[in-house]
Amino acid sequence: MANRNEVAAQPVNQISKLDAARRQIETALDLLFDNKDSLSVHTLAWAAFKVLFDLYPHHNQDGFDKQLDALIGKEGWRALSRAANFLKHADKDPDAFLASHHPIQGMTLLGFATLLYRRISGNLTLKMMAFDCWTDELGYEQIGIEEVDENPERAAAHKAIREKLRMLPFEEMIKIGKHQYELFQTSFEEVQQRIADGKAEGLTITQIMDRHLGAELNP
Repeated sequence: MANRNEVAAQPVNQISKLDAARRQIETALDLLFDNKDSLSVHTLAWAAFKVLFDLYPHHNQDGFDKQLDALIGKEGWRALSRAANFLKHADKDPDAFLASHHPIQGMTLLGFATLLYRRISGNLTLKMMAFDCWTDELGYEQIGIEEVDENPERAAAHKAIREKLRMLPFEEMIKIGKHQYELFQTSFEEVQQRIADGKAEGLTITQIMDRHLGAELNP
């Protein structure tokens, strides 16, 4: 058995601010896709977002934090922080109530948090990539993502699926989201390998999709 001095000499596992934010984001993502309590998602997402927002100028001096601050604006900051402050303090408003809360609010914060995480660390974790893929699907046309599939029938079918998805109530939408979130993580390496193999053969993305998805996809 180790003596007291040996135990004391063992290195302590230190946790950086960036790693703490990563852990909060990933926990919030798991809760979000399990459709768990939206306030808990919001609390974790807000804490991670604020840490990353404060960290940003210490890692990058490109002014992106100021651009994001301006994009959100005073009203946006007030809206984003309302639920977080309600959950964090009660010294001045012990009898206050939160009028309402929707999971989309937590999703918005997670979007900002993952964006900052990527710009600070240089990459996303697998769970963050799965979330990013999901939000891209929800906002494909609004964001203006370029369609890389040159098969018109399959591209149209994917567009129809996205349109149906956006029309669903959140509870139904997030069930599909959870499936996609888990599928992305379990199949990521295989898909990346298929893409790499196809490119090595000189295939285009469309040809790779033809091989693995078929020529058409019914909505």
